[in-house]
Amino acid sequence: MRPLILIAALVWAGCAADTEPQPPPSNRFVYPTGIVHRDVPGAPEGSNGALYVASANFDKCFDTGAVTALDLDALGLPALGQASEEPLHITDLKVSSDAYVQIESFAGEMDLWTPADGSAPRLFVPTRAENNYLHAIDIEGATGLKCAQGGEARNCILGALSLTQNVAGSTEGVPRAPSPLGVSVAVDAENKPEVWVTHVEAADSPLGSAGSFRTYVVRVPGDELDVSSEDFLPLTGAGLAIGGAHATAIGSRYAYVSGRSYVANEVTQSASFLLRLIDRDDTSRVLETDLRSIYFTLEARDLALGTSPGEGKERLYIAARAPDTLLVVDIESAQGLRPRVSVVDSVPLPDGATSVQVIPRPGLADLVAVTCTTAGVVALYDAALGQIISQVDDVGLQPFGITVDTRANAARLYVSNFGDGRVAVIDIPDLGTAQDARLVAHLGARQGRDERRGTSTCSQEGEP
Repeated sequence: MRPLILIAALVWAGCAADTEPQPPPSNRFVYPTGIVHRDVPGAPEGSNGALYVASANFDKCFDTGAVTALDLDALGLPALGQASEEPLHITDLKVSSDAYVQIESFAGEMDLWTPADGSAPRLFVPTRAENNYLHAIDIEGATGLKCAQGGEARNCILGALSLTQNVAGSTEGVPRAPSPLGVSVAVDAENKPEVWVTHVEAADSPLGSAGSFRTYVVRVPGDELDVSSEDFLPLTGAGLAIGGAHATAIGSRYAYVSGRSYVANEVTQSASFLLRLIDRDDTSRVLETDLRSIYFTLEARDLALGTSPGEGKERLYIAARAPDTLLVVDIESAQGLRPRVSVVDSVPLPDGATSVQVIPRPGLADLVAVTCTTAGVVALYDAALGQIISQVDDVGLQPFGITVDTRANAARLYVSNFGDGRVAVIDIPDLGTAQDARLVAHLGARQGRDERRGTSTCSQEGEP
C-alpha cells in the first residue's frame, strides 16, 4: 500500500500546490468505498431510508476524506420494481449541511451499530492514511452526522482513535495495526458493541526496524472508543504463520477472519491462510482451518454469514481471488471447542471478487451478491441452485462496497463505484426470480479521470 500512497501524495502535490484549504466536496463522492443502508425508524411505509457513503479521497486531491448521508426519499428514485427502461442519472444529492463530516483519507469498509436502547446509531469506518484512525460517527435522525469522538465542526479527525499511536501497554512499537481496512460490528453478552478491525500492512518491531513483523485483528469496545494492547489479537504465534487479514464475520462464538496478501517492508507478501477463527470467549485461541488444502486459491477478500444450514452449524460465503471464486463453507459445531470446516460449493466469479452481501429470502435459500471490481459487475449466486444466476453489467468503474435494502420479497442494492465516484442502484423486484435484477440508477456525478495516468482530475466529469 505504501508505494500507492506515495504516488497519491505526488498527485496531490500537483492538484493542490497552493496552501488554500481544499476540503472534500459535500455534493459528490470521491473514490467511494464503505457504504451502509439504514431503514429510518418512523418513516412511512415504502420509504427508501438513508444511505451513508465513505469517500476515500484516494488521489488526495482534497485535504481529507468524508462520510456523506443521503435522504434517499429526496432523490426521486423510482419505486422498487417500477424503474424506467434506462437507468436514471441523479447528480443532485441534496446533502444538507449536517449530513456530511470529514474523515482521514483512504477509507475502507464501513459498518453500523444500532443500540438496543434506541439511542443514536453509530457508524464505524477505518482509514489508512497518516495515523490509521478508526472513526466513529453518530447518526441523528435520518441523515444528521456527528463526530462521536469529539472533533471540531464537521471534522472527525480531531479526537479519532489511532490504531498505531499511543497504544496503552505497547512496547517496541507493537501492537499496532497499520493500514486498517475491514470493520464489522457485533454485540457481546452484555449487549455492548464489539468493533472488529483488520489491517493490511504488517507491523515491524521495534518500529522502523523492518523486521519481526506482526499482524493482528483489533477488537475495539465500540462504546468506549479506546484500545489497549490487550485489544490487539495476534494472528501469529502458536505455530501459525504470519498473515494479513482482509475482513471478519462475527458468528455466535467465533470471529471468522479472511486471509489476504499483505505488505511488509513495502513488499507484498502472499497470503498464508484463507480462513482463521478467533474464539470470542477466549481470544488467545486462534484456529487454523487449513482451508487452502481443500480448495487452493491465492487469497480471500470479504466474507459474510448466511442462513444456518442446520442445528449447530453456520454458513460462510467467502470471496476468493486467483482464481476468483465464491466459496461456500459450512462450520459444524460452530458453538463448540472444535468446529469443523467443509467446502460445500465453489463457484467461478468474474475478475476482482471483492465484497459479499447475503440477502435472506423467506422460505428460500440465500441469495448472495458479490462485487467484482476488475470486471465491473455484480454477480448474484443462488444457494438453492448452486450457481450464478445473474450478472448485472454496466454497474460502473471498479464496484467495491455493497449494501442492501430488503423489503418483503424484494430488494434494492446500493454499490459504491470506487473508480467513477458514483453509487449504483440495482433492483430485484422478486427475490424468487433474482435473474431479473437490473440497474435502475446512478447516484452522484462521475468523477473526472485522466486516462493517461489512470487517476482522477480532482474534479467531476465536465468540470475544467
